[in-house]
Amino acid sequence: MKRILALVAASTALVLGACGAPADEEVAATSTVTQEVTADETTTAPSNTEGTDDNAGGESEIAEDSASNSAGIPAEEDQNSSPEPEQPDQAEQTPEDFQALMAEEMRNNGNFGDTFTIDGQPTELCIHGDGFGLNVVTTGANTSCDFASELLEAATTDLNPTEQSIRDTMPQAFEVTSPVTNQTYTMDCSTDARNLITCTGGDNAVVYMY
Repeated sequence: MKRILALVAASTALVLGACGAPADEEVAATSTVTQEVTADETTTAPSNTEGTDDNAGGESEIAEDSASNSAGIPAEEDQNSSPEPEQPDQAEQTPEDFQALMAEEMRNNGNFGDTFTIDGQPTELCIHGDGFGLNVVTTGANTSCDFASELLEAATTDLNPTEQSIRDTMPQAFEVTSPVTNQTYTMDCSTDARNLITCTGGDNAVVYMY
């Protein structure tokens, strides 16, 4: 571009010289062309710079958008997108497993008044080996051993302790009089697959027979 302008300036100088123009005018014409060229380059340069800034700004905005969308899901929601699996239910205890636990309890806590654990709950050992197919009779926190004895007697009336099992004739519900409160309570009893008899009723009374 500069070379073309220089040629134009030289041609102009020759024409002016041929026409008899003074040398000062030639210099003035050359200076005018040079100033115009400089002005054009100066005007053009900022426009290119602005264009570069615009592009840079555009790339920056795109980069920000990409960064904001790179995750796609906020951190908290992303953590919740894959919920932890639920813990599986424990298998029901087999009669054999329960029998082994009861045998261990009888070895360690076989005396009257000992804390005898059944299904993770502390109970009090009241009767140990008194026939009717039973090994132990225990009571919960709100039940006395005297009440447990009355319950066992009411449930085994007319039974032979050495030949008959209480589980064969255990009534589902019957009344028991407490020697402690002298009040009569209705007790509901059931036998589960482990052969554990659970009787509940009264004022949160619980009696276990196994």
